[in-house]
Amino acid sequence: MKIEESVSSLEPQMLKDKEYLWNNPEPGLKEIKTSTYIKNRLIEMGYTDINTDVYATGIIATLQGEKSEPCILFRSDMDAVVMDDTGRVKHTCGHDAHMTILLSLAQILINNKDKIKGTVKLLFQPDEEGNGGAEKMIANGALENPKVDKAFAIHVWSELKEDTIGIKSGGVMASTSPFEITVYGKGGHAAIPEKCVDTIYIANTIGKMIKEMANINTDSDNKVVLGITSIASGKSNNVIPDKAYLKGVFRAFNNELKEKVKEQLCNSVKKIAEEMGGKAEIRFIMNYPATINSVQESADIKEISKEIVQKVEENYRTMCSEDFSYFLQQVPGAMIFVGCQKEEYYPQHNENFTVGIKPILIGTQLFYNIVKKYLM
Repeated sequence: MKIEESVSSLEPQMLKDKEYLWNNPEPGLKEIKTSTYIKNRLIEMGYTDINTDVYATGIIATLQGEKSEPCILFRSDMDAVVMDDTGRVKHTCGHDAHMTILLSLAQILINNKDKIKGTVKLLFQPDEEGNGGAEKMIANGALENPKVDKAFAIHVWSELKEDTIGIKSGGVMASTSPFEITVYGKGGHAAIPEKCVDTIYIANTIGKMIKEMANINTDSDNKVVLGITSIASGKSNNVIPDKAYLKGVFRAFNNELKEKVKEQLCNSVKKIAEEMGGKAEIRFIMNYPATINSVQESADIKEISKEIVQKVEENYRTMCSEDFSYFLQQVPGAMIFVGCQKEEYYPQHNENFTVGIKPILIGTQLFYNIVKKYLM
């Protein structure tokens, strides 16, 4: 791990920022304390161009150097994970570390403002865990005034060991389109099923069809995950219910394939139900696209990463999803994985997941080196 003194000297403040953010987790669109803390920290550093009117609790701090172009955007998510039905929240995905990294970069940049030959946007985004805060910020002009030329984000990642960076071009995080299906039939006495339209039978047939669809023969770059994760219907042994409910998962690395499978899924669900005398409706809860890293920027990050860590994982990707994908649909850039796995492994969203100081140092150095690559 090769960390410059200008980065390592910030470790005491990193620990303070990380401690505050860890101890004050807030869910999406309710990151009030978080947003206030970040804004105050930026003001303390000397930032004056701070936009808090872009979307909900989001913040964009802009720093212009000697020239206005090019403009590079760095993004951190802000929200914590909702852990259970009680509404309890905790930073078990690493967003506290992401914010700490971006605040550390902010300090380094303002310390070196006279060396910057372009513009940097530091974007703190609310509501990543499920409702697409990125899409809303883009719709409200996050990539304009000035126009963003490249965008980068880091995700600390539990599947990679500390002192490891994962970067590749193409699909690195899957799209996610979770869905709900409602099956309508004709309920009645279970002893006379011929007088009914059996929603349970229709639901089971749909589930079998989806299981068969999941075996789509595609290459590894176009991998698809598709399946039913919940079925609910009926309460009695002798009643055929009027309705049945299914929930499912659908993820893909290829956005074009995603739309193709999605259309096939909708048509097949409705057709099966109609052929069996019933009706079915399918609703997609969200529609994050796949996160697609651009080729040139990924190659640049690969070389930058080799200057910082011992191991660069050049083929890592995950079926997990990220709404940073919306930024990469608009401008070239990359989502970069910084390993945070310690001796005892806990996955993202696990109760015991935490991030140490090493990934924060690496992430800050990585962002700083990107600035040096493109703007210094």
